[in-house]
Amino acid sequence: MYHISPRERKSTPPAHPWHADAMADQLTRLLVDSPSLFYRAFFALPTSIRGPDGNPVNAVRGYLDMVSKVLADRRPGAVAHVFDADWRPQWRVDLYAGYKSTRADDPPELPGQVPLLLEVLDAAGQPVAEAAGYEADDVIGTIAAAAGPGERLAVLTGDRDLFQVVRDPVVHVLYPLKGTSSLATMDGAGVTAKTGVPAHRYVDLAILRGDPSDGLPGVPGVGEKTAARLAADHPDLDALLAAAAAGRLPPRVAAALQQHAGYLQAMRRVVPVATDVAYQVSDPHPPDQARLAALAEGHNLDGPVKRLLAALEQTGLAG
Repeated sequence: MYHISPRERKSTPPAHPWHADAMADQLTRLLVDSPSLFYRAFFALPTSIRGPDGNPVNAVRGYLDMVSKVLADRRPGAVAHVFDADWRPQWRVDLYAGYKSTRADDPPELPGQVPLLLEVLDAAGQPVAEAAGYEADDVIGTIAAAAGPGERLAVLTGDRDLFQVVRDPVVHVLYPLKGTSSLATMDGAGVTAKTGVPAHRYVDLAILRGDPSDGLPGVPGVGEKTAARLAADHPDLDALLAAAAAGRLPPRVAAALQQHAGYLQAMRRVVPVATDVAYQVSDPHPPDQARLAALAEGHNLDGPVKRLLAALEQTGLAG
């Protein structure tokens, strides 16, 4: 998305925080893809929603209300808000210079709301996670990969790239369908139904199709349906390229794959989320009621803050 980075925090990151044994039907942890959700909330609500100082607060209100609803509905045992430490990591740019190079500037009303969101999350005692040199997706990928068979992890995100972390029955995605008011539960069957490929093949679909929002063109002439069919019919990119070389694919598709073999090679490292990053996470603590009240009054956040506090109480996450 765009660069949302939390303030520096004095906290020592545990190797894999929030790990806990859980019953099969209990949601152990909720991971919020904060850049994705914040961006979606901004466009779901009008910028005419402002605080007493005249500054817009629409994204903060939408984010808090979406998180509060999910907490109340899903009742996770823990939650973490995951942010970009680097929205365009240099290591991905080194692999492919066009990565996010054409991304438009953020709307002017958006960046100023980020510090306010972080203030509210901190005052509410909400853990915030990030990893230096990585995007939020990479932290989420790392936590998802480390989740054990007794855990149940939900990822709240509007980014379809995170379909790749779905792993039944341990990890599923909560995917907004309309603004921030309706969610689809994307388990393995949901990913296959929506994309045409199982979750473990989603990366190759994304590589072939490309993603213009990330500056990734994909293979010319290979659209969504063709990419899904190719990924579903071959176990990996090596098998697909071998089929192209052996003449087992339509000539146009085979030629495009062979001509862009270098691009495909780079995408093998650009598109997958990292699964082994050293991340930091702030410690949860009881909400600072006085600080939250001041933030709510000063920024027209009374309703969202009250709903967040109520959700934390209902889920036992208020400390």
